[in-house]
Amino acid sequence: MTEAQTAGLGWARPELLAETEWLAAHLEDAGLVVVDCDLLPAYQRLHIPGAVWSQSRYWKAEDLEQGLHAIADAEQFASIMGRLGISNASRVVAYDGSGGLYAERFWWTCRRFGFEAVQVLDGGMDKWQAEGRPLSRVNERPTAASFRAMGPDDSTVCRLDDVRGDCESDGHVFWDVRSDGEWSGANRRGTKNGGRVPNAVHLEWQETLESPVRRLKSPSALRRLLSEHGITPEKTVTTY
Repeated sequence: MTEAQTAGLGWARPELLAETEWLAAHLEDAGLVVVDCDLLPAYQRLHIPGAVWSQSRYWKAEDLEQGLHAIADAEQFASIMGRLGISNASRVVAYDGSGGLYAERFWWTCRRFGFEAVQVLDGGMDKWQAEGRPLSRVNERPTAASFRAMGPDDSTVCRLDDVRGDCESDGHVFWDVRSDGEWSGANRRGTKNGGRVPNAVHLEWQETLESPVRRLKSPSALRRLLSEHGITPEKTVTTY
């Protein structure tokens, strides 16, 4: 969906999202690659016809000693994109059946390495199925492509020194999108220390979604929700 097509929805950056109506009409387009980012059993059970599979763990460099999930490097990223049949000339739509949790990690990684022709399917598998659109059980085997990664764009990440310097700043909001248990420190998720960044704002990511079909709330509803938590356009916002 183009910016002109979605301008009436009130999004500041409508080109970052694809709508199910648009995707259904363009599934056969040359150069379009649809990526299912959900867990493998979910992909094997049902997926959008023609979608290839890649789960978000492949986009991370594991540091097992520290229990960290670091960012993939450019070489790893380019290799995975090529194996998915994605070239620098491709257009990509990513989705999952988990409220966008995995698809948005894929989208962010693409943007970090300079690939901007990528969108997240708003509503993902939830909306696609609710609308009665076609589904497939065919495990797609894409033809490998050549992909060249740019960057990385370090403006997409916040370093530890930035946190130390800005966690007391009124102009910088650290938005903790995790669960209540992670926020409180009760759930450490295998890390050495639980808790949160000092002065961080807590708003779990799922609160930004409608239900039962998990798609983004309307722009006006999101602006209101974020404003209630002190997350406003004039501030620098870092999520974690």
